[in-house]
Amino acid sequence: MLVSLVIAPAASGAQDAGTPVAAATPITGVASPGAAGIGDPYFPLLGNGGYDALHYTLDLDLDVEEGSILDATATIDAVATQDLSAFNLDFRGPGIDAVSVNGNAAKWSRNRGELTITPAQPLPAGLPFQTTVRYHGTPDVDEDDRFERGWWANGSSIFAVGEPAGSDVWYPVNGHPRDKATYTMTFTVPEPYDVAANGVLRSVARTTGAGENPSTSTSTWENAEPTASYLVTFHAAELEIITETGPGGVTVIEAFPGDLSPGEAALFDRVPDMIAAFTERFGPYPFAAIGNTVFEDTSFDAALETQGMIGYDRSAVREPTIAHEVAHHWFGNSVSPARWQDIWLNEGFARYSEILWADAAHGADAADAALRRQMSSLANVSRTPNGEGVLIGDPGPDHLFSEVVYAGGALLLDDLRARLGDEAFFALLQEWAARYRHGNATTGDFIALAEEVSGEDLDAFFRDWLFTPWTPERVADRFPLDGTPVS
Repeated sequence: MLVSLVIAPAASGAQDAGTPVAAATPITGVASPGAAGIGDPYFPLLGNGGYDALHYTLDLDLDVEEGSILDATATIDAVATQDLSAFNLDFRGPGIDAVSVNGNAAKWSRNRGELTITPAQPLPAGLPFQTTVRYHGTPDVDEDDRFERGWWANGSSIFAVGEPAGSDVWYPVNGHPRDKATYTMTFTVPEPYDVAANGVLRSVARTTGAGENPSTSTSTWENAEPTASYLVTFHAAELEIITETGPGGVTVIEAFPGDLSPGEAALFDRVPDMIAAFTERFGPYPFAAIGNTVFEDTSFDAALETQGMIGYDRSAVREPTIAHEVAHHWFGNSVSPARWQDIWLNEGFARYSEILWADAAHGADAADAALRRQMSSLANVSRTPNGEGVLIGDPGPDHLFSEVVYAGGALLLDDLRARLGDEAFFALLQEWAARYRHGNATTGDFIALAEEVSGEDLDAFFRDWLFTPWTPERVADRFPLDGTPVS
């Protein structure tokens, strides 16, 4: 749910610095405002209509100890998909200083996280345009909302994570997975802090302080692959950042605090092996980099598969969780849900990947134990308000992260594997990862592909698994207490 913001006054001012990316072109029809939402039935105001965001250039100067943004500029390169008289960005963030479109000052207003921008001239369909927003301040977040809070600061670090929303608290964005974009992000922090973020570290510049001005570190991260906004992240803290080359030339990045234990560090040493194992099952790793960073202990109490730089609360540093988040780079990050209803395509696949990793790394007994844990988890959650009546394929916005989605989705895939056989099943996963690489897909797309690859009519199979509630009685009937599935 979006957090309410005080309505900001409409503003326009002197022209901001910038170069127009498209000359004015006459519009033959009537320009109209873009939609205030992209059309997701679960979250109507996530994302926006009327344009396609292509690239974000973010430049943030951070006060780590205060947990604030001293100064920031977000530049969004986009293409209009209709003749636009105005358009929206999702932005729950701090105070706005100026907005311009194609270098010309633009009028703007903000209401409950919707930033509406009216350019000096309408924007013709099919042409690129560039929007620049300058802002500063401390993001006003709901500290009780673990999933959409988006901004976490504790006096010695800042990290940015949130799902299904959260990025919109620290930069203006078209905040839905259907509008992926590439990113260039530059962060300036006072020493002794550094920043880890998505993509590949392109440069680090350090300045020596004088008087009241502290020494600083400025780092630029380049993320050249399409990225959904909920997967955009940074972590500003006292970090040791190490870069190595992994399987297939993938850049492997570790960005850890100095007090990470040897045992915790050893778990992350398995990441290259995980990439190799999953590449064999799913096809080529779809990104240039895989990174991991560990936050200080916080109430986040989770991990998130932020693209190319996975973030972990200290409590979440466990081998199955690491395998889960790495697997998301195929399922969730590269192939992303077209609707949040389809989240089982993320979480069921990643949870099943924990079982595949257990088999690859520790053998059949470990894989069997991991599978039985999913059965137990589904049985337990089916008796709770977070599981009763929840559908794997349509969980509702309040149950996106139910174990019905995670464990139930994993068990669905195991049952599908048993039905199709290993050859057809893994051919399906590889074709799924390849066909929708860096794009979006729905449950219907997966069902259609499963039928295409297998040559079978699977309608009844998926209807039973995805759209029939998993009641305690049904779970007990399907998965007896000894954990053996009923054939």
